[in-house]
Amino acid sequence: MGIDDSDMLRLNDQYVLYKLDVDDGMCWLFDIEEGSYFDLNNVSFFIFSKFNGSHTIAKARELTLAEYPDEDRGIVINDFDTLIEKSFKESILIKGGN
Repeated sequence: MGIDDSDMLRLNDQYVLYKLDVDDGMCWLFDIEEGSYFDLNNVSFFIFSKFNGSHTIAKARELTLAEYPDEDRGIVINDFDTLIEKSFKESILIKGGN
């Protein structure tokens, strides 16, 4: 079962996003069941934050492109799609709305 642009995704309940607003930001994705975490950059944090069950993949991609207008559009789209596909395969992101 794959995903497409019309799917709404959200973080699996075992994951929590956290960000400290200092300098460039310190961002993490915590796995509260395993007790592990992933260091995130600001872009990855921004992308994950859009998957709260109220945005389709297409809308989240559009918001990401709007947030980073000075970056190469092709690179942003590729990085976005790669992150979403990998996160879905690893069950970090799951299908479901609010």
